[in-house]
Amino acid sequence: MSRETPAAGNEGQRPPAKVGDVYGRLTILEMLGYRPKPDGERESWVLVQCRCDAQTVKELRLASLRSGNTSSCGCIHSEKLSQRLTSHGEHKTQLYGVWASMKHRTTSTKTKAAHRYVGRGITVCPEWRDSFVVFRDWALVNGYMEGKELDRIDGDQGYGPDNCQWITKLENLNKRSKFLSEETEAWLRTYAAEVGRSPQEVIKRALEFYLDVDRTDLR
Repeated sequence: MSRETPAAGNEGQRPPAKVGDVYGRLTILEMLGYRPKPDGERESWVLVQCRCDAQTVKELRLASLRSGNTSSCGCIHSEKLSQRLTSHGEHKTQLYGVWASMKHRTTSTKTKAAHRYVGRGITVCPEWRDSFVVFRDWALVNGYMEGKELDRIDGDQGYGPDNCQWITKLENLNKRSKFLSEETEAWLRTYAAEVGRSPQEVIKRALEFYLDVDRTDLR
């Protein structure tokens, strides 16, 4: 049950905060009463919910809300960072797509491959995670060209300059081929010929299906 409590500190003549008040993207859900500060004084705390996609709920100091120091769960900062990262004008390039996909599969728990990345603690080094430009510069001096794929040398380690390389689709396919029997591979090659598709692409998609990665159809 919510408890409406006047805000502590130097609030001036403003009316007491209450459930339903909105500060930026944050809405007060519950007044949590007073809590002691390190100096012995007390200050009011509230439970808030953010209006972002995540609908984050968290406890905050009321003074932080009313001063404007906190206006979201952190989503505003993330959006501004994303805007800065795309200011280079390359967000529609294939290399940017590689970078974005790398970050997505190492942070999202909702993909079919989550158990192979997030579930195993596979991460992206901070330098690449926070800057596409840093990742791009590394890629351009380490063999990147359109058509090549980003590969982790040690599959148990994360993404970073010391554990990544650029390889062709065929090289990537050969690394994964141990998951398919000779009979299955032969059937896939026959299927590829029947439908007029590249055998490498059909086998690659079959492997992706087997390994539960994002693209899981043979169409």
